[in-house]
Amino acid sequence: MDMERKLARLIFPGFRFGETDPDEARRLTDMGVGGFCLYKGRAADVAQFTTELQARAKQPLLFCADYEDGPGRWAYGSSELPSNMAIGAAASEDFARRKAAITAREARAMGVDWVFAPVVDLATRKENPIVNVRSFGESPESVSRLAGAYMAALAEENTLNSIKHFPGHGETEKDSHLALPTLKRSIDQLYSNELKPFIANMNRSDSVMVGHLQIDGVDPDMPASFSRKAIDGLLRGKMGYKGCVVTDALSMKAINDERAAGVLALLAGADILLVPDDAFKLHAALVEAYKNGSITEAAADTALLRAAAMISKLDARLPRPGMDVVGCKEHRQFNTETAPECLTWAKRNGETPLRKGDVIAYMEPGNPDPAQWKGKAFVEELKKQGVEVMSASEFSGGKLLAVSFSRPQAFSGNINLSPENRAEIAKRLGDTGRMTMLAFGSPFVFESFPGRIDNALCAFCAIEEFQTAAARALTGAGKANGSMPVKLGGF
Repeated sequence: MDMERKLARLIFPGFRFGETDPDEARRLTDMGVGGFCLYKGRAADVAQFTTELQARAKQPLLFCADYEDGPGRWAYGSSELPSNMAIGAAASEDFARRKAAITAREARAMGVDWVFAPVVDLATRKENPIVNVRSFGESPESVSRLAGAYMAALAEENTLNSIKHFPGHGETEKDSHLALPTLKRSIDQLYSNELKPFIANMNRSDSVMVGHLQIDGVDPDMPASFSRKAIDGLLRGKMGYKGCVVTDALSMKAINDERAAGVLALLAGADILLVPDDAFKLHAALVEAYKNGSITEAAADTALLRAAAMISKLDARLPRPGMDVVGCKEHRQFNTETAPECLTWAKRNGETPLRKGDVIAYMEPGNPDPAQWKGKAFVEELKKQGVEVMSASEFSGGKLLAVSFSRPQAFSGNINLSPENRAEIAKRLGDTGRMTMLAFGSPFVFESFPGRIDNALCAFCAIEEFQTAAARALTGAGKANGSMPVKLGGF
């Protein structure tokens, strides 16, 4: 393999169905990239795409995706599964294993063999806009245990994992899709907290994804994703990690110059350069760095060997599941079974919040139009339980039920309730009003109104089965057996 193809093989471009030109993907395949990170699309389209490009490639491609909560968050028609924090609330290794197994089966059916999961960041900061419910919780021990169970199940299903975001994204207050988070954390603090899940699961880790964040105690001058001190010094040196290292997406706005960053990442010890904005330009930069002596052939060979060692863990003899497993009834049943064990009361006043015959004023802050409500399955189940649901924007009486869908969303930079959301709820409550509040996402939304909430129920995710279970729990027809995996101020 000539040097240009070697360098191309270190690059894994992104492909967004409906946005990226398929001809571009074909040209990148011909150039020799190592694989693609896939976003969006219908499940059938994903399967067709991976099949076509594998047939075209001179060397096998490795397809990967951020299927943290099942493929359903990205690939339409596949299964969306409970968030990690929901699993953390149930504290169930069995649930973590089953979530991973479903994810792996559906991913492999579509041709995706590498899942960028689990997240092992700690949910220690409520202001963090990008971790939150993606984490199993705030306890390093619990996160380590549940992540380990998840990873073991991926391996059993012949699927590669990636623990992320090294050296720990939980304490940040910025979204690295938008800006570079910086932290004043010492090495001792990291070893006592953030690094514990990485250390606990290093032996079963197929890869480590390094985050775009700068930590004073690691490297005060360089983001971890292309810091020699972070990758070669801490991860490979002090922690002894011998496996594959992948950067977080180079297209994220924490990176000013992805071409320079790609060169630096490779020199720092990274093996795979993930999702640049322009893979052709990144490749040209790598080739130029080789020609001027910055990158050696030995460095490229070392990265390729680590990536190849990871890929060799896949057993090519095992047949892929058929597409009939994607979004199947059995996988949806997992959501129904787990929901009552994951739902968690942050506050309960000792009685059933809603009863048959109640008339409630329903509010989704920032979303007053009933036609646009995200909680349609929740509202329908309330009605089945005999509760009359009125829009709070049109009905001033009855019990107030405020429902939040706040969750991490890349490039948003926001989490929890906005000032406008809080003002909207406060106006509806008036001076003396109280409410029941439900979170289909971040549990930290409750902290905005600690003295005004009679009952607070958290589902940690908004999938349909959890909405139905939440309505049943509020009306006494179902259970909420989970325990809060994070601490809430005022509760």
